[in-house]
Amino acid sequence: MENKTITKKLSWSKFHPSLQKNFYNSLEVPDSVEDAKLKQQCHLHAVEDISMQMEVLESEMELENRQDVPYNTTRIDQLHERRIKLVNAKRYHTNASNAYWYYMQ
Repeated sequence: MENKTITKKLSWSKFHPSLQKNFYNSLEVPDSVEDAKLKQQCHLHAVEDISMQMEVLESEMELENRQDVPYNTTRIDQLHERRIKLVNAKRYHTNASNAYWYYMQ
């Protein structure tokens, strides 16, 4: 007789009112309140790191803007694109943190 283990797939049961339900598809479902707290903190750490990256990026953009040379427009465009990516990442991690916070309530 074959030994089969049945694993129950966890699913989200609580949804933050300001987040779309499909956002939760990208998040791992916590298996306990402690697990949710850990995941929330990891996302908050990512937000802190992104904020520091944005500070460095803003300084780089200021430096490039002060140099009035025709060949740095490509570099400035690249910095703007990077800033957009960082803002989107910060938003994602903030929303993920909020989702785990709501799970714990």
